[in-house]
Amino acid sequence: MRILRESAELRMASGTDPQTLQREIVGVDGLIIRTGGIVDAALLDRGDQLKVVGRHGVGYDQIDIEAATERGIQVVYTPGANTQSVVEHVFAMMIGLSKHFPQMMSALAAGDYHARTRMMGRDIQGRTLGIVGFGRIGRRVGEVAKTAFGMKVLYHDIIAAPQDIEAKAGAVRASFEEVLRNCEYVTLHVPLDTSTRAMINADSLALMRPDAILINACRGPVVVEAQVAKALDEKRLWGYGGDVFEVEPPPPGHPLIGRPDVMLTPHSAAQTDEGLRNMATGVVEDVLGVLSGNAPLNPVNDPELVLANRRRLGKV
Repeated sequence: MRILRESAELRMASGTDPQTLQREIVGVDGLIIRTGGIVDAALLDRGDQLKVVGRHGVGYDQIDIEAATERGIQVVYTPGANTQSVVEHVFAMMIGLSKHFPQMMSALAAGDYHARTRMMGRDIQGRTLGIVGFGRIGRRVGEVAKTAFGMKVLYHDIIAAPQDIEAKAGAVRASFEEVLRNCEYVTLHVPLDTSTRAMINADSLALMRPDAILINACRGPVVVEAQVAKALDEKRLWGYGGDVFEVEPPPPGHPLIGRPDVMLTPHSAAQTDEGLRNMATGVVEDVLGVLSGNAPLNPVNDPELVLANRRRLGKV
């Protein structure tokens, strides 16, 4: 906020509903958003001076990238800013579920100290981890799994990682089905698009081991939550850790909230001093850079195509 105030006229939106945003975006050169608000074609059309949209975070499924590109509007985001924060969150859930933290903590709070002898936990050392989506976060998860816990790592990604990246994590590329069948831990790190929406469904869950723990710290709609609950009910899954939900905030009566075999957090994996500072400074510097005529540091859409469309529309 300090950097923005020193460098530009700063306006804070009074709301994130479509009507408010469409009214207040008129005359704005740059827009920075977090999780609230939908940046669709209707909003972009109202942004008569809009040159850049910055996403304070990694996921950008709330932004119509195609519509922005067509209108000559650059979109930037902050990949890598929250990598370590999310990676630590993933391992916290893996360890917590492996050692029955939810049940043990509830039992202790109820005065049942001897619950300690009724449930047997397990170590993650030396076990097999499957990573679905081997980008920045997935790769770092793999490195930590190998170096800190001696885990065997399989990964699935539509693009093979360079050999040196695979070597750092001791990672072997496998099919989606192979990852599900062979891993005691499966963690999801994919973007949300048509190919990943509902990729964890009844069919994919049926492939998983009954001693497997599934972690989702990417995007909620990647997982069909009702099917995860069913798999847990039928003891076809050891546990589930989720930081994201199909609908956020999750509605009352959610099938996973309150279960003893899950660990859930309210999309808070990146809510650390370090993660938030990295995202804030990163998005501000990139947005201000674009407004000053510099090439974007972390573009979502193709800067050359954006510039070509600006010229076509007479915005340059």
